[in-house]
Amino acid sequence: MTRKLTLALTILLLAGTPAAGQSWRTEDVSRQRRGEERLDVKIRYAVGRFEVRPISDGTLYRIQSRYDEEMFDLYSNYRLSDGRGRLRIDLEGRDEIEIGNIGDYEEKAGRLELEISDATPVSLNFELGAVEAVLELGGLRLNELRLATGASDMTVRFSKRNPEVAERCEFKVGAARLQVESLGNSGCRALTFHSGVGTVTLDFSGAWGHDARCDIKVGLGSIEIRVPEELGVRIERSTIFMSFEAPGFWKGDDAWVSQNWSEAENRLELNVSGALGSIKVVRI
Repeated sequence: MTRKLTLALTILLLAGTPAAGQSWRTEDVSRQRRGEERLDVKIRYAVGRFEVRPISDGTLYRIQSRYDEEMFDLYSNYRLSDGRGRLRIDLEGRDEIEIGNIGDYEEKAGRLELEISDATPVSLNFELGAVEAVLELGGLRLNELRLATGASDMTVRFSKRNPEVAERCEFKVGAARLQVESLGNSGCRALTFHSGVGTVTLDFSGAWGHDARCDIKVGLGSIEIRVPEELGVRIERSTIFMSFEAPGFWKGDDAWVSQNWSEAENRLELNVSGALGSIKVVRI
């Protein structure tokens, strides 16, 4: 996606102008499971509504989409090799698109919905632009997650425990509101959150059965970190002009530590850094 198009779509998301003159195309594509041992999914989606959820009926994946074909092309491609499936989905703007002639575009009308098998181990790589997104990842056999987004309003949920081990989960957000729920169910051992400007809520509730480390970097904005009472938590902080609240934590020489850190069955280490804004840690 060109820088010019990215800027234009960001402006549209904030402006919310009415639609005029679109030519909408609707597609519904699915594939049944054929013994795939693993599925890699990579999606580049510029603008609109984006949803992900698990599916349990023997389908490997299902894609439902609606987009303006005068302004965008939607490509999807699937390959299977040595038991490993690779799905690629890409919404691209056409070369002739300019800021001046997309002011009528109603971004909320475009949508992409993806259903993924809950029986196949999966790695997810999402590159999103100006989107409104709800990602229900609970119940997926998640091995890895990488998510990068621009001007977005996004909720990520792990409503069920991941039966796999996810070694890495990465979130990189620009000007965004991000809420991640039940991270204890994600099965992830190493988490990274990078936020430019915006509001971030990280909820670490869930069925913990492992230790984890989470690195959080915030440029300008606020972040609320919610951690369950039974989880041992240690917080290393490196901030400039950010307020910091962690009631109930003990301040040591180099970190804030929960009272149950030494005897907790599962532990979470947080490394928090930022420039401007606020950080609040809440026991739940």
